[in-house]
Amino acid sequence: MAEALVKSFLQRSSSLIWLKNEGSPGLQYQIQKLKNRLEEIGSFPGEVGRSKQEDGLFFNWRDDLIETVHDTDNCINQYVAKARSQDGSDQALSIVQFGYELEKINARLAGISHRSSQPNMPLTLEAKEENGQSSSTVDVDVGKESLAPFALNYRKLPPYLRSCLLYCSLFPEKISRGRLVRLMVAEGILQERPGEVMEDTAEENIKELVAQGMLRVEIVEPWFKSELKVADPYLKICSHNRQQGKSIAGNLDLDSTFPQSSHIVWIPYRGETIMAILNDHPILSLFVIPVYSQGLIPCEYWNEGIPDDHWACVRNALYTLNFLRVLDLENLKIKSLPEEIGDLIQLRYLGLRGSALDEIPESIGNLQNLQTLDIRWPRRLRVLPNGVLNLLQLRHLKLALNEIKVPSGIGILTNLLSITGLFMRPGIIKELSRLTQLRELQLRDVSQEHASELSAAIMKMRGLLSFSVYTNGQEDDLLPTLEQFSPPPFIRKLCLDGRLTDLPDWLCSMENLTMLRLGFSFLPEEAVSVFQFLPNLKYLTLWEACKVKQINKEFCRVGGFLKLEVLIIASVNLLEWTEIEEGALPSLAFLCFHNCPRLMNLPEGLQYVTTLKVLKIFPLHPDHERRLKRDGGRENYKIKHIQRLRCFSSSLRSWVAM
Repeated sequence: MAEALVKSFLQRSSSLIWLKNEGSPGLQYQIQKLKNRLEEIGSFPGEVGRSKQEDGLFFNWRDDLIETVHDTDNCINQYVAKARSQDGSDQALSIVQFGYELEKINARLAGISHRSSQPNMPLTLEAKEENGQSSSTVDVDVGKESLAPFALNYRKLPPYLRSCLLYCSLFPEKISRGRLVRLMVAEGILQERPGEVMEDTAEENIKELVAQGMLRVEIVEPWFKSELKVADPYLKICSHNRQQGKSIAGNLDLDSTFPQSSHIVWIPYRGETIMAILNDHPILSLFVIPVYSQGLIPCEYWNEGIPDDHWACVRNALYTLNFLRVLDLENLKIKSLPEEIGDLIQLRYLGLRGSALDEIPESIGNLQNLQTLDIRWPRRLRVLPNGVLNLLQLRHLKLALNEIKVPSGIGILTNLLSITGLFMRPGIIKELSRLTQLRELQLRDVSQEHASELSAAIMKMRGLLSFSVYTNGQEDDLLPTLEQFSPPPFIRKLCLDGRLTDLPDWLCSMENLTMLRLGFSFLPEEAVSVFQFLPNLKYLTLWEACKVKQINKEFCRVGGFLKLEVLIIASVNLLEWTEIEEGALPSLAFLCFHNCPRLMNLPEGLQYVTTLKVLKIFPLHPDHERRLKRDGGRENYKIKHIQRLRCFSSSLRSWVAM
């Protein structure tokens, strides 16, 4: 993480031009000295791990460097915010005080530089105090004895994981894994490793925190997608640390006083005019979050968008937010973006998902550092501006499910790691063949005529992890089977949405596949029964994948689907699932029947699937409902072991907890 912080700080050195122009010669000297010192340390010879002695007798110089860079950022941002509102003697005094602070920071960096060449040099607690590194910097005492063991676990975390956990704690509600990964990369809080992709580092950090019980994976209905949330004890500990100003700061409410040291700012939108004062504050990340869940926003805003004057204070402040790296307006339903969006040249993440935009300004092409552009689920947007082709650092382009025209030449964006919602057009496959770094690709309106050229393009993407193809939605349109296709070896997620005459031969050879969705394939039952032999399959969605009235025990025999955790079946023709062999489906936790209105029988043997935690049936036939009732239902024995039952009764037109 130290490497990432230093490099990020040096890359932002252009933001210090204002200081050079307006400050004293002595101040300019201190700034240049600070930059030189960081560049000197920036070679980072080798990776120094944490000492095995957790009592602090040995001190990792990288820990001190991380805190010093954070302190430097705070110091500069506070000075900028203060000096802009001052003149005369007040400004002169601020310059003197700022210069004194820079002297102290430079002294700390000199000590770090010395220790970096002697990574195992002992540093006593007294020496830590002399270097401004009090032992209380990692101490977490929240005043509750019950949190003590959790606080101890928190203290034992290496700095890079502690910073990641603090960042995750900024999201009190659940957040999708993909969005969290993209934000962590944009924020620059990750430990950069030469030759490795930053998104992989973020994934590893998340897995470590999940393994330690600090991050919880929660399955979200109706599609049983997994999202992340900090476990409650650690959420309290992280909240306490943020209030103490450690590592990551900020939590702005509408009626709060803006804390000068805040870098990450949250503004809730409750259907009223936002009144926050944002000008002249050194904000690095800005989230404007609509509070839909509490029913506070008028429903007409969902379709028409929010009034422009409701977010005018945010809109008007954009041209002053020179430090901004993250701007997230997800689900805010804004109707337009100002041209000034192109002035945010430090911006790395622009979240516009769920907007009411009908266009994006051409000035977006000025955002040379942009990594993520998320414009999924817009109400009216149909065309991307040509300026998008200037975003050479773009890593993630998240498009809508409705057709958005992408300008010709997208193949120039060779840093792209993911594209979703990309509609086919003449020449697009040739451009895709240049994007060999792609990890995720989702294509829409694919037809048989694309098969040969598309196969050749995809096989060049050797690192592809997720591949989805959709037809245009017409029932008679065939999905290309890609007969000459040899799938990239690491694909974990596959979605085939469209009619198939048969399963492609290559599908059954995908040993790394963990998620599979077949949609509107209309295959015979024997075709999909081969999925039970995919050794790592965890999530299977069969959405009108078969036109059968009956699922038999051959669908899953003992020894099949060894790792399957989630099974979703949608079929208007399905009448019954006859039998599950005892010992089959040994890992199944979630079973969902969606849009199976004729389903009259759950399989015999379901009672032996003891791992099953959630059963959802939508809708539930009235006769089936009577047979499953707790009191007197003759088939209740099949489901009485299941912890959570969610059924939508077609007779009562309501959800029934059985």
